[in-house]
Amino acid sequence: MPELTASSLMEHQQAANTLVALLEGNGRFIAGEPRYKRDITAAREAAPGQTPSAAVFTCIDSRVTAESVFDCDFGQLLVVRTAGHVPDRAAVGSLEFAAAELGIALVVVLGHERCGAINAALHAVEDDAHDPRTDYLVEQLWQPASQAWSETKEPEEAASRAMRLQVRRTVADLSRRESLDGVLVVGAVYDLDTGRVTLIDEN
Repeated sequence: MPELTASSLMEHQQAANTLVALLEGNGRFIAGEPRYKRDITAAREAAPGQTPSAAVFTCIDSRVTAESVFDCDFGQLLVVRTAGHVPDRAAVGSLEFAAAELGIALVVVLGHERCGAINAALHAVEDDAHDPRTDYLVEQLWQPASQAWSETKEPEEAASRAMRLQVRRTVADLSRRESLDGVLVVGAVYDLDTGRVTLIDEN
């Protein structure tokens, strides 16, 4: 992924505008002033068809609800979720479908602190015990967990590093795919305590 700078964002103007709108929505969420109630009236209005402006690829964690975090209504956001936002075939295929069939120009890879899947991988690294035949998620998250654990043996710091490494790895993976050519893929982290979404660079 190219460095997330003003010039690179200018090359993806539609995606850049969408990203700004999502971050503004996050500001409303933090302030407790959401624009959308997402009630049955809104659901009915969106029922005839969908025109989502972005996709969010995030974790299955029940505390991370992208539509609320970005204050989006029915039909505005396409959400793909796997534990630890592991880009398996179904997740990638879903994002490819979003780009090809729904015209998505922006994908936000959204990690979060205190991720259970990341912690499971870290525990396996610490114990030097995992079986790729029986623990798919640990296998997929082994590399960022191993790197983070080698950099710091402090569990909380290692978990935070591993999560960010996984976000960056996922962004890089998606950005290399020809099927997502022209789609802006950015990484971000959601703070469970404050509700704030912060963009992170590729490094």
